[in-house]
Amino acid sequence: MSLQNIAAIILVSAGFIFLLISAVGVIKLPSFYTRIHASGVGETLGALLFILGLIIASGFKIVSIKIFIVFVILAFTNPLGTNLIMLGACRDRNYRNYNNLKPSEETGDAEEEMSEERKD
Repeated sequence: MSLQNIAAIILVSAGFIFLLISAVGVIKLPSFYTRIHASGVGETLGALLFILGLIIASGFKIVSIKIFIVFVILAFTNPLGTNLIMLGACRDRNYRNYNNLKPSEETGDAEEEMSEERKD
């Protein structure tokens, strides 16, 4: 077994482990935002290691360039897609006052009531 094969096996295995941990994180983590974080970070790193292992295993040929192009596309689209999904969720729920909305009078927000009491 050559050094090239050993390096390829190590990188593909590490990529597989990161992808597996990411999948478990998506299933086990408690909230939407932690799940999407596990998905975005874990899948991107796992795919990088996996693809680097494939490039080393195939040798440095035209196939390696094609595999690298696939990784570049994945490196741009995966974090961008994750970010857009997160922004859509933030806008929908107004997470941590993301939209800079004032609490409505109908909701009876406790903080607003406390601030009005202090003014009096």
